[in-house]
Amino acid sequence: MKYIITDLEWNGAFSKKAHGYFNEIIDVGAVAFDEDMREIGTFHRTINPVISKKLSSVVKELTHITQEELEEHGGTFDSVMAAFAQWAGEDAVILTWSNTDVLVLVENFSFFKKKPHIPFMAYYADVQPYCQRRMGVDTSQQMGLSRACEQLGISAEESELHRALDDAKLTANVFATLFEKESFVPCVRKADEEFYARLLFKPTYINDIDSPLIKRSDLSFACEYCGKNLHRKTKWGFRGKQFIAEFVCRTCKKTFTARVQYKQTFDGLEVKRRLREKLPPEDKKEPTETTE
Repeated sequence: MKYIITDLEWNGAFSKKAHGYFNEIIDVGAVAFDEDMREIGTFHRTINPVISKKLSSVVKELTHITQEELEEHGGTFDSVMAAFAQWAGEDAVILTWSNTDVLVLVENFSFFKKKPHIPFMAYYADVQPYCQRRMGVDTSQQMGLSRACEQLGISAEESELHRALDDAKLTANVFATLFEKESFVPCVRKADEEFYARLLFKPTYINDIDSPLIKRSDLSFACEYCGKNLHRKTKWGFRGKQFIAEFVCRTCKKTFTARVQYKQTFDGLEVKRRLREKLPPEDKKEPTETTE
């Protein structure tokens, strides 16, 4: 089995053809490894955009890609993807740093080929959370590629960050440094119907306190000191994707702030509850001088 570490660059623009904002791929880079993590090849192609031929200033500044380069050397989306598929081969695992690139790839295939999937991708893995776990970094916050290189002591000085092949090589370097076959195998997903349903599912947050999905028991809290039920002082408000209310313990006379968040995920409703005591403000006193 081959591992194909892939990176894309795209030009984002509003388009009537796409009926909205569209991220059109203009740069494709990849590095291939065998199952023993030995590099066996690279791929790099540019695509001449047709949705918006004018590159955004952000893209030009980040990638240093020019209009002239794309017009002179860029191929069509069809030709570049066909070449990439032939180069990657069958049953390869496509890997990216976060799933953003694969989402953009799906977006482009849906627009240009009218296919809601990537035909040459049999397996996929997001190496970002895997590498963060191997580094002992909390996966609830996404780590950038440059930050990962910095922490691992991988130099990016000779690389033009934000060109597809250069970023693919840096991703491959990070991945190869942290790779352990036994721990990585469970991260590989078969690109079947469930994979695409999960990939394209957009989580939502419940913002209606009267929603039938909310259990009343989730909105009750006990005092952290005496264990008795707290009394709610304020109505539930909603801000920052969570419900917030003030509670008081009638026995201990302590006040608390409760937060409850309801997130609808592909696997079901995810509930997070947090209770924090409201401490009285400290008296502001001027520091006194002492003499011996």
